Amino acid sequence: MASIPSEYREFIIRAMKLEKSNFWRWLTSRKGQPDMARILAGDWLAHDKLNSDELDAFCLNLRLFVQGTDGFSIRQIAERSRQWSDRFATEKENINEAVAKLNKALDSPSLVSIFDDRPTRNRDVFEVIFYGGLAHANPSKRELYAQLVTSGLFSFFVFSVFSETLFQFRNCIRTIAHCLACFVVQEYGDSESEGGLL
Repeated sequence: MASIPSEYREFIIRAMKLEKSNFWRWLTSRKGQPDMARILAGDWLAHDKLNSDELDAFCLNLRLFVQGTDGFSIRQIAERSRQWSDRFATEKENINEAVAKLNKALDSPSLVSIFDDRPTRNRDVFEVIFYGGLAHANPSKRELYAQLVTSGLFSFFVFSVFSETLFQFRNCIRTIAHCLACFVVQEYGDSESEGGLL
């Protein structure tokens, strides 16, 4: 029997890492009040028990799903799934719907406006925060990132928009990982799932 493509294996394993990460546990749990005095003073991450190192680790793992350099991004797995046989029509449809839903959420108008000359989409906020300082330090985004995360009360709303976008990414990744696991078990057998892959 053919072995599971490494890209499929990596996607599933990394999706489980995101799901089980300390930051995700923090984001999806009940929290106390943010420290508004610190936020107003320019500390955008002054939220109850938020560990910035855990946020960084989460974003570095998420980056693997967003960029195409490692062979198992959301886009790459969605493209590969289109080549699956028709007996996986449900999985293919679910993956396409998850990607479409993510893109719709990213392209929706943002709660915050970060540009003077054009409307702001959730994608814009995500890219400035993600590529400007958390997962990268892109020169074209660093300055705006620095302004946003030190903007006092406004940074509280920026963090809210960014967090909501993380939920959208996670929902998409979770759906793809589930469909991918179903495909792998049916296409490659479940012998490897007993070893801990799935």
